[in-house]
Amino acid sequence: MDYTASVFLVVIAALLIAGVWYAAVRKRVTVSSDTQRQYAEQAAETQRLLTDMSAQLAELNRRTADMHRILKDAE
Repeated sequence: MDYTASVFLVVIAALLIAGVWYAAVRKRVTVSSDTQRQYAEQAAETQRLLTDMSAQLAELNRRTADMHRILKDAE
């Protein structure tokens, strides 16, 4: 009887450990997918900001060239 009870307790402990491990892995996968989604959103926002900045720099470059021509013509 003692041997059967010990085996039963070991099996129950193993099942509990497997259950906790499985729940932890599932939670990590959920967190990872949420994190990946956030990274994708941040990457898209960064790309949009860089595109806007590039357009602003191109406009500034154009205005600087215009100013440079105006100043050169004024000499």
